[in-house]
Amino acid sequence: MPTAAKPKKPITLRQVFARNIRLQRLHCGLSQEKLADDAALDRAFVGTLERGQRNISIDNVERLCKAVGLPAHELLDPAFPARHGLDETLTRAPRSPRLYPSAKRPKPASR
Repeated sequence: MPTAAKPKKPITLRQVFARNIRLQRLHCGLSQEKLADDAALDRAFVGTLERGQRNISIDNVERLCKAVGLPAHELLDPAFPARHGLDETLTRAPRSPRLYPSAKRPKPASR
């Protein structure tokens, strides 16, 4: 007898906002550092926020929304990724080439 699949647990509003702000940041091509700078927040705060580990005040929601150019109600919408055609599997922005490539370090001589 097949076992019925367990219903998916709905995600919290904190997790919805965390996912949506990350997806919008990636869509805009912003790093966490740039988003934090534009929103006058700490980069580590943005990182923990995007992982859903941190609760956020309305004031900081407003700052982040202004930084990504969307109203708050958009980023609190569970259907945001589908409505905007965003890939929910993305976890990081594509790497851009460095302006000044770092010099390669010589390998230490073996003994």
